[in-house]
Amino acid sequence: MVEQVLCRLTDLDATGAREIVLDRDGARFPVFVVRVGAEIRGYVNSCPHARLPLNWKEDAFFDAMRSHLVCANHGARFDILTGKCLRGPCKGQSLVQFPVRVKGERIVAA
Repeated sequence: MVEQVLCRLTDLDATGAREIVLDRDGARFPVFVVRVGAEIRGYVNSCPHARLPLNWKEDAFFDAMRSHLVCANHGARFDILTGKCLRGPCKGQSLVQFPVRVKGERIVAA
């Protein structure tokens, strides 16, 4: 199986996050990867409350302090490393994790 490269680590330098829209059997499948220090996480770009994308513009997933992921549609706050909703209408629910790993200078789908 051919590994799927999602982005390079340096692609996360400016915003800390990158959205990637994959093609899954002809359908769009939006995911995003985030970096906090040395930690990398991948999530499906869909809020568990409204099933809408989290970002309000390209690669914008964090609150102003970069301490939480935030849903631009209703302000829910998510833990960056676990995806769990800490505040908002989906409190207690979680983002769907998308498995990723670092391979050299690239982030690939695991």
